[in-house]
Amino acid sequence: MQPIKALLPVSLWLMRIGLVLYAYDEYFKTFTKFKLDKVDFYIAFLFLIFSAIIFVTGIKKRSSLTVIAGFVITLISIYNVINTIDEGLGTDLIINFLIASIAVFFLANPSGK
Repeated sequence: MQPIKALLPVSLWLMRIGLVLYAYDEYFKTFTKFKLDKVDFYIAFLFLIFSAIIFVTGIKKRSSLTVIAGFVITLISIYNVINTIDEGLGTDLIINFLIASIAVFFLANPSGK
C-alpha cells in the first residue's frame, strides 16, 4: 500500500491542534492560579506559550520560531517524563513521551516538508 502524501498537511495540523488542546487541558488551570513562587506556574506558562507558537507558526511559516518552541516543549516534556518515571509505566508517562515525540518532530522538521 502506498502512503497518502496528501494527508501530510492534515497530520501536521492535527499534531499542532493536539499540542494546544493538551496544553490547555494540562496547564491552563495551573497557569490561572498565578502562583509565582511555584515552578509549576513557569512550566505551565512556557508550555502554553510555546504550544501556541507552534500552532501560529503553522500559518505564518516561520521555521525558526517553530524550532525554538519545539526545543522548549521537548525540554518540558522530558522534565515531565523524568518526574513521572518513578510511578512506572502509566498514562501520564506515555502521554508525556508522545508529547515529547511531537515536539522533537517540530524541532527536527519545522516546516513539515
